[in-house]
Amino acid sequence: MTTSKNRGDGDGWGPWVLHDGKGCPVRPGTLVEVVFEDRFGFSMRQTSIVSGGRYSSWDWSHYPELKRILRYRERKATSFEATEEEMFMLDTSEKVQAFAY
Repeated sequence: MTTSKNRGDGDGWGPWVLHDGKGCPVRPGTLVEVVFEDRFGFSMRQTSIVSGGRYSSWDWSHYPELKRILRYRERKATSFEATEEEMFMLDTSEKVQAFAY
């Protein structure tokens, strides 16, 4: 279970969410800001795009080989970004048919 730590700070990011180490809770391709710790106990904050796959820092069973993600927040999409994302999700053949004369 993930729980919100606080609200977004109005800069286009959602609220911080504490991560429980049970896999990736967001879709691949999502822009996130994460706070993670390494095997020495040092923590860092980084912005990245989530990639798919089971072997990742989202799954704590891979710690200490990979960093452990402690909390994250998602970038809020503007209406233009959401429209652009939906457009890229379309199958190429559908795009061709939509513009065929």
